[in-house]
Amino acid sequence: MGQHDLSYRLFFAHRRMIQDLLREIVGERWVERIDLASGEKVEASFVSHKHENRESDVIWKFRRLDDGEPVYVYILLEFQSRPDPAMPVRFMGYESLFYQSLMASQPAAASKKLPPVIPVLVYNGWEPWNVATDLGSLIGDLDPSAEIYRPQLRYRLVDEAAYPREELAAMSSPVADLFRIEKSRDWLEVRESVHRLRRSIPPGEAALRKAFETWLQKVVLPRFGLTPEEVSAALTLEELETMLAESIDRWNREILEEGLQRGRQEGRQEGRQEGRQEGEAQLILRQLRLKFGPLSPEVEDQVRSADADRLLEWGERVLTAESLQDVFRG
Repeated sequence: MGQHDLSYRLFFAHRRMIQDLLREIVGERWVERIDLASGEKVEASFVSHKHENRESDVIWKFRRLDDGEPVYVYILLEFQSRPDPAMPVRFMGYESLFYQSLMASQPAAASKKLPPVIPVLVYNGWEPWNVATDLGSLIGDLDPSAEIYRPQLRYRLVDEAAYPREELAAMSSPVADLFRIEKSRDWLEVRESVHRLRRSIPPGEAALRKAFETWLQKVVLPRFGLTPEEVSAALTLEELETMLAESIDRWNREILEEGLQRGRQEGRQEGRQEGRQEGEAQLILRQLRLKFGPLSPEVEDQVRSADADRLLEWGERVLTAESLQDVFRG
């Protein structure tokens, strides 16, 4: 099992995570008809008639709010980090085995309506999810009279890349913070999301905090280039936020000093002040791109045409600025 699947299974084994996923991310009308506080995690491993083991990632069951029959609704969760063209067929297999298992364990269920099973796929990959979300569209045509036999199965796709950062920032939810970190482009975004996690997961939810702390140290920090030696074991969210803040400040100072030295060397080699200013301008542009993303041609021209004193002033402001406007104020 990949680290992605393992981490997400640990996250969504917590009732808080599945509640927030359904309420704030899925948000469809049927969610309003189930009691989110009643969630129970159920067995996700099934054995086929050939004694082959099949295992879904996570299954939850919730009671209906209207006291109707059947009493429960089941949510079948799958996690993917890359597209899988067989996903609709896999969901069909999981759902079929689940119903077989349910009927075998509760023989009386055979004479009643089976409970709804809603498949939900959480995808965090970088490639577009160009896979059908319904099984029927994968099956070829024969004749209109055969359409009644076309199997109907649809799953709900939750593609993390499809949620704008602004929309996720408006939510106070560890699920939204998880998606924000997965979409992060630099250390500043990671640090901000860790800060939000500290507020959205109270100390009383120690197991969920621990799941995020482990994931950040084993998955996220190495993704951005930190080695295991740079991250000591068992850091809390508070310690991780402090470490990130100190590291970002140190890295910025090192980049600034490296650029200044390069600018001075170029100035001496060329014997012209323009050499130093050009090196310092390139440094400032590099810092700005790392922190704020791609720059407009106007900003690049403004930096390249500035004098040495102004470049030094902007370089110091980059370390603490929250926006481009903060760097160029005044």
